[in-house]
Amino acid sequence: MTTKRRWFWGSFFILGAVLLVASRLGWISAQFGFWQLLTGIFLLAIVIFSVAHRTISGTVFGLAFLAILFAKPLGITALAPWTILGVALLVTIGLSLILNPHNYFKTKFYSYRSNQNNHWNGQATTERMTTDEAETTVRVNMSSSIRYLQSQNFTHARIDARLGNVKLYLTDVRLAPTGATIDVSASLSGVELYLPKDWPVKFALANNLADIDEKGQHLPGNGPTVVIQGNLSLSGLVIYYV
Repeated sequence: MTTKRRWFWGSFFILGAVLLVASRLGWISAQFGFWQLLTGIFLLAIVIFSVAHRTISGTVFGLAFLAILFAKPLGITALAPWTILGVALLVTIGLSLILNPHNYFKTKFYSYRSNQNNHWNGQATTERMTTDEAETTVRVNMSSSIRYLQSQNFTHARIDARLGNVKLYLTDVRLAPTGATIDVSASLSGVELYLPKDWPVKFALANNLADIDEKGQHLPGNGPTVVIQGNLSLSGLVIYYV
């Protein structure tokens, strides 16, 4: 690391320490928690680093995460985290097309299927797929996926999202007699689940600066139960009861 860089980053983190002390002493009108401010300093460092290296995705998503983290002081609490991340994804794609189209179109996309599961990985694109397996897996990385399930004996779904968006439709699914589980592992992502309104649903999620919302009228019956479990980190999960 050059002397200039050492001075810059050293001064940056010292300024972060000053802001942290000022916030705790009430010198700043807006009150921030210790971990909130520490995370904000880290994200700001990522944004500055991304700007310096002309990295579109790092800059846009870094700003998006800052917006999610400080939504209340910014007055944008009406925007769910998954909405902000969706906007960031679209802005990233748009800027990539405008500013760097040649490298953008070189991005590789691939999909593969196994006997029991469907897996997908991609970059800066949207996948749409309909499957009828009892088990399914959706993986996204800096991309989007829309999956429609039509299984008559659904038992398990796994969602693994990193800097992306996932929509999983289970409205045409029949649960296995023993019930089903949906494992969600989301980091800086938005996940939407569309479930029949009469399904009994149980949550077992670890929440780290994430938002969980339920929409629609939930009228659970006496049938098998769906357990939604996993980890959410700086992400949004929305359950739509249809």
